[in-house]
Amino acid sequence: MKMTHRAAGFFAVWILLSGFVSGCAPVISSSVREQAVLNLSLSEVQDAPHHYRGKVVIWSGRILKVENKPGGTWLEILEHPADSRGKPKDLNQSRGRFLAVDSRFLDGALFAPGRLVTVAGEITGYETRPMGEITYRYPVLRVLEIYLWPEERYYYYDPWYDYPPVWWHFYYGRDW
Repeated sequence: MKMTHRAAGFFAVWILLSGFVSGCAPVISSSVREQAVLNLSLSEVQDAPHHYRGKVVIWSGRILKVENKPGGTWLEILEHPADSRGKPKDLNQSRGRFLAVDSRFLDGALFAPGRLVTVAGEITGYETRPMGEITYRYPVLRVLEIYLWPEERYYYYDPWYDYPPVWWHFYYGRDW
């Protein structure tokens, strides 16, 4: 069967759009996103955690500490604002910290301090822990879904090292 130019163009546009839409999709499933209270901030929950018990939220941030306990893994996370996909976007802003409790074992080598995560979880209350010389009230989430963002590596490009001037070959030899 021969494809016309118009049909081929429509097919190409359809492939590009489907790739674009899937590339911008949120990392948390739609069923959990439907349950979530999207405009509920961490600072609101810290002020009155008992009012929000049972609510589902989606927060993003950077892992500060990982504790594996018999009942699962506890993650201490510094919250950061997120983009439309749920990825932490402004790492210089935060409204505070929260604890995410996952009933599974999460390996501390993968979920290491410094890694970025997006957590969808149910608010179960709060826990007070010491932080330096003060006590801090951490909202606690029971993890429904968690997404560990891939590490981004930045490479330094030095044109003088990668491509030295031609005269270096004569002065230093071919294998400088």
